[in-house]
Amino acid sequence: MLDALTKAAQALGFSRLAAIPVAPASEAYSTYFADYLGAGYAADLDYLKRKERFDLQSIYKGAQTLLLFFYPYRFRNIEAKLRASQFKVARYAWQKDYHHLLKGKIQELLADFSLEGRAVTDSAPLFERYWARRAGLGRIGRNGMLIDHNNGSYFFIATALITSPLERAILPAEIKPESDIADICGECRLCVDACPTGALIGNGLMHTERCLSYQTIESKVTGENFPEPKKKHRWIFGCDICQQVCPYNKAESSYAGEQFNEEHPVAARVASGLEEVTNKQLINSVFARRGLKKLRQNISKLGLDAP
Repeated sequence: MLDALTKAAQALGFSRLAAIPVAPASEAYSTYFADYLGAGYAADLDYLKRKERFDLQSIYKGAQTLLLFFYPYRFRNIEAKLRASQFKVARYAWQKDYHHLLKGKIQELLADFSLEGRAVTDSAPLFERYWARRAGLGRIGRNGMLIDHNNGSYFFIATALITSPLERAILPAEIKPESDIADICGECRLCVDACPTGALIGNGLMHTERCLSYQTIESKVTGENFPEPKKKHRWIFGCDICQQVCPYNKAESSYAGEQFNEEHPVAARVASGLEEVTNKQLINSVFARRGLKKLRQNISKLGLDAP
């Protein structure tokens, strides 16, 4: 069934699919993550502290298999728009809200194969990067991103917990985070050096409060409370700098097929400075969760006025 599932998933735009049996997270990684939380690196993102992040059964009782999907979101025509835009918006944000887009695709897939389960697209405290790493789909890089040797890191990770056991659903042996960085990054520190706020620690972790993605999306306080970045930037929603400089994202295979481009029409307007944008137009985009007020604050922080 796994081969048929993979073929059907690819027809829906997913580039990779892996299946692993539901199992507890390793003690080594749980300790590693606990140390991250204990150091205060997670800022005020309290959802990261939920114990269910490593307990798959608590997310879907009776689950026997975890399916992990890659969905690329880097498109050539959007690259051109991003270069030409007045402000910078993270590449993933140019697409329709991935929460709904990917959940719908996975639910369609499960129904087609008569599989009982739950699709998860950042809609439950499931640590996608860890489980994708555990499935052998990539390595955790120095910037904390999951990196595929052949396809870079510009992809969503979506999952499904299903009640059926699948053949060839194997849980590979655990590899320590520091071994990942040695393998995938070596001595490269381009992401650390390029980060305009010094958010990256260099060991796969970061000071969340310093990250532009946190500041422009997650933070509920105004930008005035954040220190000035050490480098100028024009990011107003998210940030891709640590991915842009990554050598693995220079490959042709890091681009998605244009036939799967689900660009949201409001993204280009946001990147142009919110010209004639209303909150209603943000519906079905990732901008909707924070709204125009937050976007205007982000532009204002750059020293420019938003319409």
